[in-house]
Amino acid sequence: MLDRFPAAALLSPLLLCAFPASAEPDDAAEPKEGQEIVILGTRQSQVDPTLSSGGATETMSQSSRSLERDLLTAAGAYRLSDALELVSGVSNQNNRGGFLDNFAIRGFLGTPDGGAEYYVDGFLANRGMGPPRDPATVERIELLKGPAGALFGDIDPAGRVNIVSKTPAFVPAASAIFTYGSYGNRRIELDATGPISSTLAARIVVAGENSDGWRDFVTLKRRVVAPSLTWRPSDAVRLTYIGEITHFDAPFDRGVPAVAGDANAAPRSNFYGEPGDGVTRFRNERHQLTGLAELGGGWVLNGGVAWRTGSLKGFSSDQSRLVDNHTLWRQRRSRDFLVDDLSARLELSGRIGSHRPTIGIKGYLLDYAERWMRRNPTAAMPYAIDVFEPVYGGTPPVLLPFTNNREKRWSGTIYAQDMWEATDRLTLVGGVRLDAYRQRIRNNRTGETGRAVDEPVNFRLGARYRLSDALAVHANWGESYVLNSGTDRSGEGFAPERGKGYELGIAGTWPGIDVALTWFDIRKQGILTNDPVDPNFLAPVGSLKSRGIEVDASVKLAPHWQIVGNYAWTDARADDSSFATDSVLNVPEHAGTLFVLGRFVDDGGRGLSVSAGVNYVGDRAGAIDGSGLVLPAYAKAKAAVEYAFSSQFSLRAEADNLFDRHYAQSSYSPVWIFPGQPRMIRVSARLSL
Repeated sequence: MLDRFPAAALLSPLLLCAFPASAEPDDAAEPKEGQEIVILGTRQSQVDPTLSSGGATETMSQSSRSLERDLLTAAGAYRLSDALELVSGVSNQNNRGGFLDNFAIRGFLGTPDGGAEYYVDGFLANRGMGPPRDPATVERIELLKGPAGALFGDIDPAGRVNIVSKTPAFVPAASAIFTYGSYGNRRIELDATGPISSTLAARIVVAGENSDGWRDFVTLKRRVVAPSLTWRPSDAVRLTYIGEITHFDAPFDRGVPAVAGDANAAPRSNFYGEPGDGVTRFRNERHQLTGLAELGGGWVLNGGVAWRTGSLKGFSSDQSRLVDNHTLWRQRRSRDFLVDDLSARLELSGRIGSHRPTIGIKGYLLDYAERWMRRNPTAAMPYAIDVFEPVYGGTPPVLLPFTNNREKRWSGTIYAQDMWEATDRLTLVGGVRLDAYRQRIRNNRTGETGRAVDEPVNFRLGARYRLSDALAVHANWGESYVLNSGTDRSGEGFAPERGKGYELGIAGTWPGIDVALTWFDIRKQGILTNDPVDPNFLAPVGSLKSRGIEVDASVKLAPHWQIVGNYAWTDARADDSSFATDSVLNVPEHAGTLFVLGRFVDDGGRGLSVSAGVNYVGDRAGAIDGSGLVLPAYAKAKAAVEYAFSSQFSLRAEADNLFDRHYAQSSYSPVWIFPGQPRMIRVSARLSL
């Protein structure tokens, strides 16, 4: 049974959808004017411009990809990392005990504790912290690559991820998916949408998941409720509300240690925490209102406000040191984190002759508190556990104060850009943004307060030239900055992360075929990683540079088959003498994916669908402490078969890690390695109305 959520959030849109009023059919899924971004899958809903990337990004960012809902389902994307395998240049990073979606794009990672920044519906969704995303609420995922991948004025020379939520439709529909899988995995998804009147529609998505877990004692309990409303009083005006309430409960799990330099030596099912610590609880609540007004003459006003609150609380017993290759000393910890994040934006865009100018303002207020307690092991009190034969129930040491910080930020941004169609073949874009911010971090233990105030200005430029109707080349350059949270081992705050880089590429589009080849070269300063002196803290890398080549391809073999493939060569290196190695954590030099989907469905919705894929990840650095730990290369396969008995009922069976490959997915240090999931088999039934 699903836990009870606030009645207003759960019931009101559901009741409204249960008795839909008559309305005209929803608009067809029309692409935006001048759209060039490659769509992987079939776009089944109208694009809401208040939630997605803009026209200049769609046109100029030839290396970007949009992963649509049907492809995400076919690929068995139950986690964000599953979905991002379908696009080149993305690698898994430390998942913070299972409570973080974390990845690197083109060799650049977020902080080991906070993770890579990602957006949901055009707003940054994990500033401070954010829970792992649930697939039930997702309509599509945009991976916006390079300096041209702007999202409401925000860019990163490497790239950004924007997750677009399901929103109401004016055609009544409802579905339920029931899933049972290995290791006691039970999951249910409910989705209902429809009109309330000719101008108002509602949607409610509810998901619940319980799992006994493939690692000993590591259970999972996840609940999501996502109500939404769309009001369209006229063709020129649209307002959309999206809410999301997430509960995520699991033991905090740091994975396994490397033994004698072998990342796969420890049994992957062994849990080295303490079952008596109980579960860590993540609570996250998001409310967002966006709107669009067409002003006439090609001008559009687009804006929104988003408010997000969250908390993470719990105890854990984390690996600290491996002695004699089987005795693991542990550190006792408690966490009590709170976040309150309020964001707003307003953007005006239009057309003046061959120019498409945009100007926008945006800002946010962040209040983020981190309260940690911990106790390090000693020879007299090691709080130890055996790697190969763990015995639980040890007496936990008394916790001592460790970190008690409260961070506040006030940030405002003004940005402008212009896309100029210089000729019928040449398109140019230029942009500038001014960020004014104040950051204050107070150490509540010492009473000391660190402050930062600045007004950086960043630029970007891009060009796209069509060699023919099928081929186009592009060049993009841009700068970025990101504020860093937290303090170092001396209690001092960090300077912002700054970056600049460029990409050059060629893309080809023919009927049923999309291919892109991109070269990139990016450098950033001030990226946080684990401190080489004390891995319990973070430290900035003086400079990190990454260059590489990416290939993405999609081929539709009419009428039944689609092939999606990608490959990335990434040469990422740190340039900082204070670190023992120039390797970058968890970033492989070579990686690639091949996914094949076949659909044999008749006009009545009956028929068979099959899919299979393989993901290859090369050797990666598993630590930057001088140990030389390497996470070995691996390849894992997946396969699925689905039969639709009608357009209303289908059955699906799927297997991930089909050949049960033992591999290390990611690492933070030699004693915190997260092993890859063993073979997972799921069967599901889908009912649609």
